[in-house]
Amino acid sequence: MIKSFKYILFILTLLQIQPAFSQKGILFSENGLQSALDIAKTERKPVILWCYTTWCPHCKTMKEKVFINKSVIEYLKNTFICVAQDMEKGNGLDLNKKLKIQSFPTFIFYDSTGNLIYRIEGELNSEAFIQEGKNALSPKKQLPYLKQQFENNSSNSNNCYIYLMALKKGGMDFSEPVKQYFATQSDKQLLSGINWRIISNGISDINSREMQFLIHHQKEFSSITSPERVKRRLDYLVKEILNPLIEANDTTNYRIKRKKALEINLFSTDSLIFTYDLRIWESTKNWSEYCNTCVQSTKTYAWNNKTQLNDIAGIFLINITDTKALSEAVNWTLRSLSLDKEYDTYLLCSRLYQKLGNIPEAIRMAEKGKDLSVKYGWEGVEAEKLLKELQIQNN
Repeated sequence: MIKSFKYILFILTLLQIQPAFSQKGILFSENGLQSALDIAKTERKPVILWCYTTWCPHCKTMKEKVFINKSVIEYLKNTFICVAQDMEKGNGLDLNKKLKIQSFPTFIFYDSTGNLIYRIEGELNSEAFIQEGKNALSPKKQLPYLKQQFENNSSNSNNCYIYLMALKKGGMDFSEPVKQYFATQSDKQLLSGINWRIISNGISDINSREMQFLIHHQKEFSSITSPERVKRRLDYLVKEILNPLIEANDTTNYRIKRKKALEINLFSTDSLIFTYDLRIWESTKNWSEYCNTCVQSTKTYAWNNKTQLNDIAGIFLINITDTKALSEAVNWTLRSLSLDKEYDTYLLCSRLYQKLGNIPEAIRMAEKGKDLSVKYGWEGVEAEKLLKELQIQNN
């Protein structure tokens, strides 16, 4: 009797267990891509491979919001063999290297014979996901067709642009077809609406002929598209080339690429470079470079940004000893106070005066901070503590 009860309990437990990606009738099999492709040949259905990771919040959203949608469930069940793969476990590790997944989630579509026909990356809502599934089954939107159209006439700008955007949407390498296309284009031909779009979406090398042409013909491209779009693309170019070097603390290559970025000669890109300079010198604790950059350029690029003014002055308080530079930091806090009178800024200004040895001014700014706290009913404990410290120094 006990054995029978245990057996029944075991069966009930098994029935309650659901595969990780089973959602009200949709089953994303975890048996691997090859298994799904084998089934596809028999059932003559296309395959959708969901590439995910356990930590990906967008994957979780797809699972919990999109794949419980009735329309999505019906569409997937009737149309595809569905397979999911954690790209950081088991077979997913080798598959990830092969497919070169750039972000998660990524969805890859295969026809019933195993040919990769379509690829998209990123979180989608239910309607957009179904539409992408339909796009994947539309022959003229599939990657093999678009590739063939491009290769049949690599100088055709429309074919290049459509193929480029399809590859980009899937997080795939598009450098070779773009390179092949631009080899057919003269400098004069670059100045066109379609070539603006191809350069904007397909070129990120600042040293390339196409990007250099854009940099030196900003006005002409602005008339083709708009000044804001040109500015936005060049701003993003600076981010593309400098941000990875900052993350790696690669000061040698940063200095090299920075020179090229300065050739863009836009206020917005120069302002970005200023911010990036501060980041890399702070990260590498190169306080001499940090100090020089701020003294030379803070008034130009941060004069109307109270938060940045305070941040820079705060770093000077801790790390800079040069009296002339500290006097500049005082001016930055005074400018910040002219933009917005804040308790913390008064105290920062007071401490800078204290570091400079100007105790009377330090006391005056601390008192202003204390008065502000009283006015708004805040606790002014820090101001009172600083005032006591300053009064002892003043005696």
